[in-house]
Amino acid sequence: MKFSIVAIATALVSVRVAAAPVDNANWPAELLKRQAPGTPLYYCHDNCGQAVAGSRKTGYCSSIAFIHNYANCIQCSGPDNYNIWGYYNTTLIPAGGACGFPTTPDSGTQPDVGPAIPDGGVWP
Repeated sequence: MKFSIVAIATALVSVRVAAAPVDNANWPAELLKRQAPGTPLYYCHDNCGQAVAGSRKTGYCSSIAFIHNYANCIQCSGPDNYNIWGYYNTTLIPAGGACGFPTTPDSGTQPDVGPAIPDGGVWP
């Protein structure tokens, strides 16, 4: 009997979570706006993501692409800017620290960053 109550409760919670986007009828447009290529937030995510990918290559601390992308990520990802550091910090803090780079985003409003340099790293 306990199993069926737990299973029913889990199923109900799952349905509620899956239906969450329906509560906001404009969520597809908002998602597309955030991810639109060429926007400053897109470039910030791109730089941070390319830094993550680059950090998985041997010798990344001396890679021009990694250094560029990591610096841009540190510049744009803080709470005073796009506040996305939380998506990347578990990989980039150890990677940047191993290179002797700052491991916290810049504080204060920063200028927007440009496109990332593709680094050809490996995604998990």
